Amino acid sequence: MVGQRLLQDPQLIKKKLSNGLTYYIYPTDQGKNQADVRLFVKTGSLQEADNQLGLAHFLEHMAFNGIKHFKANELIRFLESKGAKFGHDLNAHTSFQETIYKLKIPTRDIQVVDSTLTILSDWVDGMLLDSLEVEKERGVILSEWLSKQSPKLNSSQAFLDQLLNGSLYSNRKVIGDTTILRNFKHSELKQFYNQWYDPSIMAIAISGDIDVNKVEELIKKKFESKKTTSPNWKEHPIPSYTKDSLLIYSDSWVTKTELNYIQLIPPLRDVASINLYEQYLTRTIINSLFKERFAKLSKGKTFYTDGSISIGNFLPVKGAIIATVELDSSNLKKGIEQFNTHLGQLYTYGFTNQEIEKTKKNLYGSFKRKVQAEKSSSSSSLMNQMYQDFFYGNSIIDPSYELEILKKSIPKIDSTTILSYLQNINLGPKRYLMTTNASMKTQLPLNKELLAIINSAPHKIIPYKDSLFVPEKLLNEHPLAGKTTSINPISEIDATELILSNGVKIIYKHSDIEKNKVLLSGFRAGGFYGMDSIDYLTSMYAEPIVSLSGYGNFSREALSHFLAGNSAKVQMLVDKTRSGFFGSSNVQDTSTLFELFYLKWTQPQIDSILFDKVKEQSILKAEQSPNDKQVDFRNELNFLIKGKDYTTIPTTPEMIEEGLHVSDMIPLYNAFFGNAFDYTVIIISDQKLDDLLPYIETYLGGLPSDNSYNPKTYFPSSGFKKSQSFIRYASPSPKATVSVVFQHDKKIKDLHKKEVLNELVEGIIKIRLYEELRENAGKVYGVNVSLNSTSTPTSLSRHTISFNCAPEDASQLIQEVNKILKEITTGQLPIKQDLDNVKENSKKNYHAKRNTNAFWTKAIRDYYFKKYRSWDHVNNYDFMLDSITEKDIIKVIKKELLKTPRVNAILYPENYKNQ
Repeated sequence: MVGQRLLQDPQLIKKKLSNGLTYYIYPTDQGKNQADVRLFVKTGSLQEADNQLGLAHFLEHMAFNGIKHFKANELIRFLESKGAKFGHDLNAHTSFQETIYKLKIPTRDIQVVDSTLTILSDWVDGMLLDSLEVEKERGVILSEWLSKQSPKLNSSQAFLDQLLNGSLYSNRKVIGDTTILRNFKHSELKQFYNQWYDPSIMAIAISGDIDVNKVEELIKKKFESKKTTSPNWKEHPIPSYTKDSLLIYSDSWVTKTELNYIQLIPPLRDVASINLYEQYLTRTIINSLFKERFAKLSKGKTFYTDGSISIGNFLPVKGAIIATVELDSSNLKKGIEQFNTHLGQLYTYGFTNQEIEKTKKNLYGSFKRKVQAEKSSSSSSLMNQMYQDFFYGNSIIDPSYELEILKKSIPKIDSTTILSYLQNINLGPKRYLMTTNASMKTQLPLNKELLAIINSAPHKIIPYKDSLFVPEKLLNEHPLAGKTTSINPISEIDATELILSNGVKIIYKHSDIEKNKVLLSGFRAGGFYGMDSIDYLTSMYAEPIVSLSGYGNFSREALSHFLAGNSAKVQMLVDKTRSGFFGSSNVQDTSTLFELFYLKWTQPQIDSILFDKVKEQSILKAEQSPNDKQVDFRNELNFLIKGKDYTTIPTTPEMIEEGLHVSDMIPLYNAFFGNAFDYTVIIISDQKLDDLLPYIETYLGGLPSDNSYNPKTYFPSSGFKKSQSFIRYASPSPKATVSVVFQHDKKIKDLHKKEVLNELVEGIIKIRLYEELRENAGKVYGVNVSLNSTSTPTSLSRHTISFNCAPEDASQLIQEVNKILKEITTGQLPIKQDLDNVKENSKKNYHAKRNTNAFWTKAIRDYYFKKYRSWDHVNNYDFMLDSITEKDIIKVIKKELLKTPRVNAILYPENYKNQ
């Protein structure tokens, strides 16, 4: 069995045409009447010559600017008319050795599938590359380059440079060279296209609700006749390091000190045999073990703040082992030495049997549940597998078949296997990269001394010990059950409302969407806004610290071990306006689900050592927050928009030091969860209510409750009342960041109708601005538009239009935005087609989401929490959309954008004022 080839998933069609083009077809019923489509091209920046830097990415952009069957913007317009949304359902990206075109399409009409494959066919050899369109796109590409310039990019590039290690990749940034982008000849772009867009290095992948035979027939018809020149395509290697070395990167924008240990290794790819699958499985288990070990170590008494390690591929030609430690500058040497000791424990002794068995149990249990659910894989998941097959050579196998392999292979992976794997892979030189703030660099030891500290072997490495006690049961005593005092049908959504004797409201909905599943969620208005001002900041720490500490007789680690292989999970949640929880399990684990929920609700614990560590790290993070003009800009703008009070001021180290006390944690946790009064709980399952009722009455009806819950009523400030400009010269990057914020606090009569209207207005404005500012003017790369309205805790509408641009264009583009909005209202810019397209996209997304239990959980919660007037958001969504007219859109733009107070905020480069 060791050398046996993996059997391809029988559902998959994978074939090659005579010209070398590969195609994948995989039908799935997840996502009715829609499909994901990809064109994979093994072409990227690595295929560029020195005088072509950036052309691969430029060509990707040109694919949307005119092809044989769709001129200029016709392609986007056509797909949008079918319910696609540019950026979400229609997109592309370019990397070092790949360009991928991505579409999500409706499949109810075979003509849409046919037209989509025609588009892919034109991308292969039918791009027009019109001279005028090329010139317009130069501005867009340069705007994209500008939008990505930031100090963070510099530190990320420093890390990437270590991985690429002076190979050809190092000299092939995907965005390219701005001089070449401004000046290349049209003929050079066409030459690159003709040479590197060849069917022999391409693949078509389609997965979804499709007619397999018809799709295969269309692929053969449209692609079989395409000619191949068999280009000289090859992979480019990345050399391994030849010796240990250290690089220190610093600038004034890095907020913490981190040390990365990088070791380059061969990639794990071409997983097409049982032997290689077992290597993949071993690596997967080891990465989980790494994560668990350092999660525990980092929360204990350590001289470093956080640590991690992982093994994986970062390109098809290279893999890496990357260990990262976040250091406290006051304990730099001790932190490095201790982290080295913890790494040494891994490579010398591996993991304990208890750690390994828990991880294996979780992995196998999770995969088994997935297979037993008899639920098809989503088209997006299948698309990822097709990507792995084409670019990495990893076989696509049937989940049931994989479960068989897993069952036979997982027992072979024990402490000896894992230790052997780790010791064999931990060979060869390493590159160390330290990143720190510029002010810290002078305090660091010299490179040679620092490298010696990093490379120094621990004096004595002893095995990792964990005296973990795992109780045998979740609850020592079960609660006294409550009673159901009333049951009423909710006919609009075919659900049932129950009121329990402790006042908890239950909404039960039967759903066959997920078999043998129970979803449990609850909420109550209040949240952080419901706390007194003196407890506001501290209350944000209560739930996270309890979650890390444990419940009842269980530490966090003990509870994790107890639940290994069990499907039950419960997460307690708090945000600004509500507290709540979410849990789920398979039917066979229903008892565990409800017991776990009751345990977390009633028996919070605090680990004082962990509390001290969290407090220490929070203070350190607040101290590391850069004190500069850019931060001042964000804070001042936030105050201008939201007002200045205890909810909006930045957190300081002093506030944490003086305000965060271990004795407050459980009382604050109980303020959110100790009293069940006024909670609404939603249960969605394919199990009958009668079967779940004993659990409901025992574990929900048995929750402590009284009517003493009385949260504070907080009313956020509506901020500015008149239009104004807010301009600062503080950005470290060469771009200007523009935000136009509109805000009003007029009463919202029908919140859901307002939300639907906002969604349509947002979509239309984004289309218009994208076309005018990007496609026609070439002045921006992207435009963000958001329209948000709420009635909780009070009515407030805040709408934002934002973008990055060249500093010299900022003021003019704000005027242009205003002009475009006015032209929409006067009819100079017609929006009928845009409105139809946005509606079609909204309907498509709505009906796709409706076929999930998550949709019903949110829909029911929104009805009660947002106090909707009716269930129209569930039953009459299409009608609501169709009833909204162009006049309604224009009215919103006039009243809430053009006639509403605004802030025109511009963050210019810090040195721009002097230019």
